[in-house]
Amino acid sequence: MDKLSSEKIFSKTLKYVFFKMLIPIISLVVSLLSIKIISAITLQIRKGSENPDIANAANGELGIIGTLIWIVITLGFAFGIQFFWGYKFRAAHAAIVTDAVSVGVFPDDMKGMAKESLEYRFPTCNDYFLYSRMVKKAIAQLQKDLNTYAENKMDNPVLGKLISFSQIFIGWALSYTYDLILGYTFWRDGKPLYTSAADGVAIYYNCWKRITRGVMFLAIEIIVGMVVTFVFFGAIGAAVLAPSYGAIAGGLAGAAVGYFICLAAKSCVDSNLMIKTMTPYFEEAQYAEITEDERGTIYRTSPKYAKLYQKSQAELAQEQAQGGY
Repeated sequence: MDKLSSEKIFSKTLKYVFFKMLIPIISLVVSLLSIKIISAITLQIRKGSENPDIANAANGELGIIGTLIWIVITLGFAFGIQFFWGYKFRAAHAAIVTDAVSVGVFPDDMKGMAKESLEYRFPTCNDYFLYSRMVKKAIAQLQKDLNTYAENKMDNPVLGKLISFSQIFIGWALSYTYDLILGYTFWRDGKPLYTSAADGVAIYYNCWKRITRGVMFLAIEIIVGMVVTFVFFGAIGAAVLAPSYGAIAGGLAGAAVGYFICLAAKSCVDSNLMIKTMTPYFEEAQYAEITEDERGTIYRTSPKYAKLYQKSQAELAQEQAQGGY
């Protein structure tokens, strides 16, 4: 396997990194615009009331209603743009990086290659999201089990609880590991979709220490940065929007802004981490032979992996019955 430097791969695929960052930025802009519009409407409603007592009494209700409308608009738009466009950029980037790492050269037509790979593996967006949901759940449960093991080994109960509390942040910081499995799925395109996914998760489980050894400090920095960003923007939102919506609603709005900013920054950081870890992952993957004993160990450890494995077996049996694989 010829090697391209991670810096060269990152710079060559920077366009796709930018597209991945653009999705949460657009969602943030829509969220901020909706806050502005909803604030203007509620202000006009309060001004339109001739009775100050009625206006004051309605202030809290307007704040709650306005917050609920803003949440629906923000989440609805963020889900919609991710459902129809966001996944394509992520999958396309993983396919291009996989090809560059496994072959040692960039495809002549990166866009065409990525489109062809995506259409072959995931003909519809529903195919992608079903695959994504099962793989992410399997990875998340395996990582949680590893964290629980570390927690149980802690003599200090405070440190153990801290590890338990940080699991959600650790999972978010290590979300790039999903792209490794996605890349493996594109690479092993001769295997059925869920069979390659189950094997990819098993390979990650067997060699995660080697893969993540060089990036764990960066993952810790991501966790710290996330917490600081949430607190900072939450405090600003509580202070600025408290007169109109109350401190709690303002804090939620500020935290949401911080969330989208974190997503945009994480899109860039995750792309870098994915590229850095793709090479050691594929060095393991190209010679890996997953035994039934290894699958059985992971099967018993993670019920979510068990569902993924069962899906792969059903898929393989169907393909064989049709005269395929």
